[in-house]
Amino acid sequence: MKKKFITIGNSWAMLFTKTMLEMLEVNPEEEQVEIEFDKKVLKMEKAEK
Repeated sequence: MKKKFITIGNSWAMLFTKTMLEMLEVNPEEEQVEIEFDKKVLKMEKAEK
């Protein structure tokens, strides 16, 4: 899947579709994600409470 970045103020962001959030089993209004970098690979998973 390819995604483009968008600008928000002086920052860059990537929008996540509802399907992508469902695949991660994340409710963005109530939960957070853990982000990890492995060389040039971005890894993201649902954060433990």
